[in-house]
Amino acid sequence: MMRYLKTEWIKERRAANAQLVYLVPIVFVVFNVLMVSLMGESPAGKSYLMATSFNWYPILILPIVLSLLVVNIIGKEKTEHLDLYRRQNVSMVGLLLSKQLMVIAELLLIFVLSSLAVYAVGRLMFHEVIFLSMLALATLCLFIGSLPIVALSFLLMKVIQKKIPVILINFICTFPAALIAPTSKWFFFPWCYNLRILSPVVGVHPNGTFLETGSPLLHLEATYLGLVLSLLVFLLTILLTVVIERRFSHA
Repeated sequence: MMRYLKTEWIKERRAANAQLVYLVPIVFVVFNVLMVSLMGESPAGKSYLMATSFNWYPILILPIVLSLLVVNIIGKEKTEHLDLYRRQNVSMVGLLLSKQLMVIAELLLIFVLSSLAVYAVGRLMFHEVIFLSMLALATLCLFIGSLPIVALSFLLMKVIQKKIPVILINFICTFPAALIAPTSKWFFFPWCYNLRILSPVVGVHPNGTFLETGSPLLHLEATYLGLVLSLLVFLLTILLTVVIERRFSHA
């Protein structure tokens, strides 16, 4: 596995995903600065910057970014490359898992850089009080809540084998996420896990408004459940993708 990971790391250094890792945080922060500037001063004890960062990221930016990370890393392998790998007895499952781990690492780096930029902008430009502990917890929740979509994107690419449909599916499925997240059925829809997990952590409704004291959406049980569900869906989807890959490899 380490050999496959090293190979993927070498290939990714000059690939499109390497540019996304640094471009996405910049675009994200600029977008948030523009939107927060239109909102005016944050209410006492609250942060518009935190609210927009951890609400609009899952809705507007993450579906496209996740899709691009997955389709880009898979799209590098042309048919002739795959034929060569098979002739050389390269493990297609090992190759697939190494690509998944690389995308996960790239996604984590994007989140870390974005969060550091949010903290810097919040303190230096808007003079908001942003607690590093809350920012770190929100970033971790956003990362874990995104893992199911990473795995589902790899599964979709394996089944559909077309880039555009995968991007469209993730984009379209994100639209009802804000409506489903506050309901009791949210755990059936992985595209809304991020919004529901983050609501108690940052105190923001999935629709983008601040939660009132006593709101049932502030209960941390949903965060704990969402984190466990995210990991389970992620692992089960990876397992299903590996099974499909093995069947394809022996077809």
